[in-house]
Amino acid sequence: MKGNNKKQDIVTSFNSALEGLFYTLKRERNFKVHTAFTIAVVLLGLFFKLPIPEFILLLVVTGIVLIAELVNTVVEIVVDVFVSEYHYEAKKAKDISAGAVLVSTVLAIITGYLIFVKHFPSGWRNIFNNIAQSHWHLSFVALILVIFLSLMMKLLIEKKYSISGGMPSIHSVVAFSIWTAISFFTFSEFPVISLLVFLLAFWVAQSRVLHGIHKLSEVIIGGIIGIFLTTLFFQLFWR
Repeated sequence: MKGNNKKQDIVTSFNSALEGLFYTLKRERNFKVHTAFTIAVVLLGLFFKLPIPEFILLLVVTGIVLIAELVNTVVEIVVDVFVSEYHYEAKKAKDISAGAVLVSTVLAIITGYLIFVKHFPSGWRNIFNNIAQSHWHLSFVALILVIFLSLMMKLLIEKKYSISGGMPSIHSVVAFSIWTAISFFTFSEFPVISLLVFLLAFWVAQSRVLHGIHKLSEVIIGGIIGIFLTTLFFQLFWR
């Protein structure tokens, strides 16, 4: 009987852990984003056939990000349960737990960059130069398609014909336009600059979603429009 109870306790604990994981994955937007990035990193690691030590290191740093996000979710829930009114210390607790997520994310990005940069194919630093020298018609068609699809999404989902009211996020357009422009100028010699500016652009877009100013789709479409607009400009005028 004791053995069966112990086995049942293990199964119950495992089920509870899965319920907590699925709850976070369903309710927390940031956890969804980090999970998607983790899957992408694992697939890239398999694609580049990374050595086992480097692959394990990637798994560890991405796992730390997910764990930090889970702990951050716990802190937010506990604070909201026990603190019904605004309290300075409660806010600091949330800020510190969010800071832990930020630190782990930056660490994972730097680690991933240092690992993958050694395994990229030769000539990868010329990617933006090659894009600038390609036919502008492709970027123009892609830009028109993105704008058309964004308007269709707004019509079908929000039942509005106007382009105002959030679609697309202008902040995302500007942020990723700046990232694309800087990448054209610096990527071939200093790709780390492009990476840092991309983090800033991502931070701007994320803040728009976190503050409830824009939806995730509006931010993504804004970023894509900013990238294609800037790419089109460089293809037309930068030689």
